[in-house]
Parts: sequence; C-alpha cells; structure tokens
Amino acid sequence: MIRALIWWLEVSPRWLSCLTAHGRSQQEVLRAAIFHSGRVLASPAPASDKLTRLARRATADTITLLHDNGQVQLQLGREPLPPPLADFACYRSGQHLQQHGGQLCLQGLVELGRILLR
Repeated sequence: MIRALIWWLEVSPRWLSCLTAHGRSQQEVLRAAIFHSGRVLASPAPASDKLTRLARRATADTITLLHDNGQVQLQLGREPLPPPLADFACYRSGQHLQQHGGQLCLQGLVELGRILLR
C-alpha cells in the first residue's frame, strides 16, 4: 500500500502537467478555428470557396487535435507502471507495444495531413 501511495505521489504531478498541456492545446486550436471561420465567413468570396476553405481548415484542425492527443497519451504511457503491475512482464511488453504503435500512429497522422492538405 505504501509503495502504491509513493508511486501516485511521484506520478500524479506529471499526469496533471500532461493533461493541462493537452487542454491548452485544444483551446489554442479551437480559438484559431473560430477566428479563421469568422474571417472566412465575413469575406466577399463565393460560398463554394468559403466552404472549401472551411472544410480544409476543419481537416487540419482535426488532424492537429488527434496528433496532440496521441502525444499526450504516449507521454502518459511512458510513466512507470503502478507497483502491483510493474512486476508482470506482460504489462511491460504491452507498454512497449503501445509506445511503438503510438509512434507509428503519430507518423501516419503527419503523413495523412501532408497528403490531404496539398
């Protein structure tokens, strides 16, 4: 029980830091999307151009949010396991697989963003 409490006291500030950084990222993307949408809708461009620009920006914002969320999850996944689970090799190997798969997923999102936004 003491080991679990010590683990929680060591890990929880880093978790909270990751989660607040993710929240700030979401706020920045949402704020930028709102201002961009307002500028596009207020412009004298034809409606079809406005819709194209809004759809392109929504795609970029979605990919950005997915990428940022994936980075936070990977950072949280690097934290040490709780003491009862740290002794099991299957949890350690699962954590390793999660990290490797997460990196590949983030690389895929970056590539998807490059392809879609050309």
